[in-house]
Amino acid sequence: MRLLIVQEYDDLTLRRFLRARDLDIDKACTMFLKYLKWRKSFVPTGSISVTEIPNHIAQNKLFMQGTDKSGRLITVVFGGRHYPNNPGGLEEFKRYVVFTLERIIARYDHFDSLVK
Repeated sequence: MRLLIVQEYDDLTLRRFLRARDLDIDKACTMFLKYLKWRKSFVPTGSISVTEIPNHIAQNKLFMQGTDKSGRLITVVFGGRHYPNNPGGLEEFKRYVVFTLERIIARYDHFDSLVK
């Protein structure tokens, strides 16, 4: 069962969990399984839709603006546009953060060049 789950993720993702736990396979495996459990409960459909985070999208607080000379994605965040008492509350904000990070990673073609 674990082998089937791991095959859905690339080597870079698995390496990130190993590095986070100082290459301790048991600890990395535990952390990875906790991540999968969280992911399944937090994002049951596999991705977050714009319709789930309308209040944060409407604030226009984040823009992706191409790449720099090294090919890294430029992301501009306007912290002053974040209103903590926004309708939707903390749960919607968490979904917005996950949505944003997924979009950034999806747009980055040379993600593996950052991992050293």
